[in-house]
Amino acid sequence: MLTAAERAEAAADRNALMFTRITETAGQAHVFTTSLAELTAWRTALGGHTTRLPAGPGVCMWTLHTDTNHGNGTPIFVHAPALAHELAPAELTAA
Repeated sequence: MLTAAERAEAAADRNALMFTRITETAGQAHVFTTSLAELTAWRTALGGHTTRLPAGPGVCMWTLHTDTNHGNGTPIFVHAPALAHELAPAELTAA
């Protein structure tokens, strides 16, 4: 049986999605990306909604809440750091 991290990596491979690392906690995968563009690609491929929280002086962390199968799969949280003043793509802010 595949772990949550292995399922998230398989979803990334199927959709040609970029990431720097994948970890797992309590049956949920946490995927780390390097940019809002990469995060937007994950949202386009898998759907979901985004949140944004402060992550330090002048920095915020965007998180996509999604799963491996459009609402019926393993939970995935895809994270991307950004400058607080950086404009996010409309696909993220409308989610």
